[in-house]
Formats: sequence, C-alpha cells, structure tokens
Amino acid sequence: MGKAMTMWAATLLLATAGLAHAGEISVKRGGYTLQGEETGTGRTAVVFEAGFGQGPGAWKQVIGGLGGDYRSVAYARAGLGKSGTDGVTKRIDDHLSDLSALIETVAPGQQVILVGHSYGGLLVTEFARRHPERVRGIVLMDPATLGQRQAYRKADAARVQADDAALLAMLPPSMAADYRALVEQLDAADAASERSMPDVQVALLTATRVADAPFVFEETAEGKVIWKAQQALLFSTFARGVHRYVATGHDIAREDPAAVVQAIAEMAAIPAAADR
Repeated sequence: MGKAMTMWAATLLLATAGLAHAGEISVKRGGYTLQGEETGTGRTAVVFEAGFGQGPGAWKQVIGGLGGDYRSVAYARAGLGKSGTDGVTKRIDDHLSDLSALIETVAPGQQVILVGHSYGGLLVTEFARRHPERVRGIVLMDPATLGQRQAYRKADAARVQADDAALLAMLPPSMAADYRALVEQLDAADAASERSMPDVQVALLTATRVADAPFVFEETAEGKVIWKAQQALLFSTFARGVHRYVATGHDIAREDPAAVVQAIAEMAAIPAAADR
C-alpha cells in the first residue's frame, strides 16, 4: 500500500508539473456570470459538477492526476465561489440550464465527459437523460438520486427532519434557500417515479465506508444500506457501464482521486460518436 501511494503521489506531481494550460472561463447568464477554471489542452473535454456547496477546488487532485492531455473544466454554480448570482433561488432545472450553457461555451457542438459528485451527480444524470447527444459518457461519484429522500423518510422520518434542521442551521441564507428548494423537489410525490435513461455510458463509484461519528442518517450503517440500494437502482437504468464500490467516505474525489482518474481515462478510451 505504501509503495502504491508513493507511485500515485509521484504521478500526481509529474502530471501537475506538466499541465499545458490553465485559465479562467466566464459564462454570461443574464443577471449573473458563472466562473470556472480550464486546465489542459487535450481533445477530450471533461466537465466537472461538484457536490452541494462546493466549487472547482473539490476537483484539484483529480484534475492534477488527469494532466494536460485532457481539457478539464471545473466551475462554481451560481452564488458559489467566484460565480455571481441574481438573488433568485436556483432549482434543479436552473442548474441544468447553467450546465448546458457552460458546455456550449467550452465545447460548442462537441460531446463531453461529465463527472459529478453527490448533488452534482444528480445534475449530471439528469443532463445526460435530457441531452444524451452532448454526452460522451458520465462518471458519477456517490451521486444523489431523485428517490433517495423518500427512501430515507420511509425508514426514519424523524431523523431526516432532524438532519434537515441541523444542516439549515449551518448554511448561509442563500445556500439554505437552495437547500429548501432541493428538499421540496425531492419530497414531491413524483420525485421517485421510474425514469429511463438513454444509451449513455456510465461509470458509477459508490462509497461503502460507514462514518465513525455519523452527522446525517446517510452516514450510519442503516443509512448506508439504503444509499447502496439507491445507487444500484440508478445503475440499473443504464444499458452500458460499470458500477464499482470504493472503500471511502462520501468525498471520493479527495479520498481516492486515483479511482476517479481511472474511471475518466476508461471513459475517454471509448471512441466518441463522431469517431465511431
């Protein structure tokens, strides 16, 4: 294990040192501007969608591992990091519209590999379902699902309510508003209804470690069983791909960036539609 970690660290340092290009990108969105970072000059465009409340920094180790042979794009959603806001609470459809504008800006008319974590994984899944022609493949890391809250509420509604209260007490007002809007959508009667996926290649990474001191229900042993069932259900909606379990907590990109780099590289090795 020590030798493997040393080799990974050396690879990361070499890749980071060899990055051919890194710069800021801006996407105008009416009353605000999205800000992101573009790294590398390769033909394969990889767009990263972070978890709730996170920005480009969440992907630093993964992008470093990919190196300059990819064109990696990470950004902050409206109201986060350097991205602006119009003060309007953003819902799933709003974030999908912003993601679409970002992709059209950085890779007009091209297919991209989409990588998403947690809430970002839900956005990536929904984008692929609605716009499969723009997607070369998707990599999902412990993605949120449209049906997860209803599954958790069925198991322990009081715990879910308590978790919501604890999270809302910690969040700044704008993020709290976005969280309330997300909860409203996931608690809707039709949120857990079955949704078929188009023929999109997927790599799904599911974390298996139970937290020593669980903060929310998802991190408990009981919650992890439900989470894994939701992940398996999501994977069953895809016709092609791989589902891997990784021995980490929820933040796979930081705890095992090599696993994410491997999944992206495998996805990039599959010919794009234009090359088939």
